[in-house]
Amino acid sequence: MTTDEVYPTRAYDLLTDIERKAVDEYVAFAVKQQRDKHQRVLAALNLPIPSEYIRRSRQALNRPVLRAAIAERITEEADKYDVSPDRAVHEYASLAFSDITDFLDTGYFGEPSIKPLNQIPPDKAGAIKSIECQPGHLGTKWKITLHDKLPALKQLCDFMGMTAPERPPVLTDYVRQEIRDAEFKEVTAPEVEYTQLLESVGSKKEG
Repeated sequence: MTTDEVYPTRAYDLLTDIERKAVDEYVAFAVKQQRDKHQRVLAALNLPIPSEYIRRSRQALNRPVLRAAIAERITEEADKYDVSPDRAVHEYASLAFSDITDFLDTGYFGEPSIKPLNQIPPDKAGAIKSIECQPGHLGTKWKITLHDKLPALKQLCDFMGMTAPERPPVLTDYVRQEIRDAEFKEVTAPEVEYTQLLESVGSKKEG
């Protein structure tokens, strides 16, 4: 293998365009179903694929590589919608480490101006509390207000056990509970299958 060769690291990247379309259609359906029922998106990993989608894909969705790709895509979607420690910490960090300069540009005469909204990264936008328009004689002025950083910093410190060292961090208990949860095995099963698949692909290329 040369240094220029790059092997796929995701099952989804191994699929043809037609196979990806089949995976995307089912994942979109599964995510919508879970959200409409106000249930965790990640739980869709444990649900059987409707026969209609199996038929549309000409049985391709029964293949291990497509099942692994489905697991990857559902997990990615769950990261967007499901409440989890990672997401909670990320949101608190966005508030705690926000900086007003992340949202400002330098105007023509050196005065600060608010960046266009499409230039503000999504992971920073959560720190914005409000944006106000203030018309004036010299033109429109904009006022941006960020959420208070201190409550978010305090919560992050609580998560990590910094404010009460005698108590274990909150997230430690969560992780232990997740490991005990029988559903955990179902979530990790596709990853094992996918690892075996990549190993077989690699051995064929080396052979």
